[in-house]
Amino acid sequence: MISFDDREMEAWLDRLEAACDALPQIAQQVGAEALGHAVLGARANIYDTPAGNYRRTGDFLRGLDTRVRAGRGGASVTVLNRVDYGLAVETGRETVSLAQLQQLALLRPDPDAPLTLGRSGLNWQIPAPVVTGAQAFAARRLLELFERKVRGR
Repeated sequence: MISFDDREMEAWLDRLEAACDALPQIAQQVGAEALGHAVLGARANIYDTPAGNYRRTGDFLRGLDTRVRAGRGGASVTVLNRVDYGLAVETGRETVSLAQLQQLALLRPDPDAPLTLGRSGLNWQIPAPVVTGAQAFAARRLLELFERKVRGR
C-alpha cells in the first residue's frame, strides 16, 4: 500500500505552481545568460584567435541575439545570429551537420564553457559552434532554474 503525506504533496504542488508562474522571469534570465554565452563563444571561436586573411568586422558578434517566449505553461529561449553567413561560420566548410554540433554541445563535460573545435582566422573552415553551444547552455539552464524553483531553492 502506498501512503502520501498530504501536506508534503500540497507543498510540492504549491512550489510547482510558483515555478510555473516564474517561467517568464526565468526565461528572461536565461535569455540574457545565453546571449552572454554566445558572446563568449564568438570570442573563443573567432575574435580571440589568431587572425587570418579576412578582415574581422565584428558583424558576427553584433548579429548575436536571443528571443524569449514564456508563459505559465512553458518557456523557450532561442539563440540566433542575424548575419547572412552565420550558418557557414557555425558549421564551417567541413561536413559537420547541425545535429552533430548539437550532440557535441549537449554531451560536453562543461556546458558553461564555450564550445570550440579549433577554429581560428587561419583555420576558418573549421566549425565555430557559437549559437549551437549557447542553445545547449540555454536548454540546460532553463531546466536547472525551473527545478531550483520547484525544489524551493
